[in-house]
Amino acid sequence: MSEGTKYPWQEFVLDAFTASSETLRAKIEMAEQAIAARLNSEPPPDADEEIAITDAQNALRVLAPEAGPKPVPGEDKKKKDIA
Repeated sequence: MSEGTKYPWQEFVLDAFTASSETLRAKIEMAEQAIAARLNSEPPPDADEEIAITDAQNALRVLAPEAGPKPVPGEDKKKKDIA
């Protein structure tokens, strides 16, 4: 793990905050998936980790508008069908 991270899922959050504009959306989604996986794993997070998860989720919500809108599944296919 990197210096300054205590939990493995924090690596994904850190990656999102250091991502280029081209990869930002994907990195945010990877961080969100890593957090979701941790919340669904055993043992459950302790109080300190729960606080860290909440802080990370809030930070990702602030960062998300910088990545632009989330792609809608199937939207690319619709654009190709129209063209």
